[in-house]
Amino acid sequence: MKIMLQNGELEITVEALKKIVYLATAESYGTVGLGDSRSFFEKIFGGDRGIKIEELEDSSLNVDVYIEVEYGVNIREVAKNIADNVAHKLKTLAGCEKLNITVHVVGIK
Repeated sequence: MKIMLQNGELEITVEALKKIVYLATAESYGTVGLGDSRSFFEKIFGGDRGIKIEELEDSSLNVDVYIEVEYGVNIREVAKNIADNVAHKLKTLAGCEKLNITVHVVGIK
């Protein structure tokens, strides 16, 4: 993700954005851990776990977060809190304005 500044440009890597998303998710209530979003082939040959970020041509970001929640919590509230927290952190820390955040609940523990 590139941001134009007065004296040049700033590039924020996808890995840095994933770390922000991870920390925002981890500090949200009700989250037990990240789930596995990888396909069979990605598990064998490597691939990211739990967070997918795609930068679109219009500089917007698609963020998919795959989580496991704690048994007994309100899943809808947990997912909403995570989406809100991730959006807030990406906006304030990385300057991302156009966001599409989807939280996938893949397990309950």
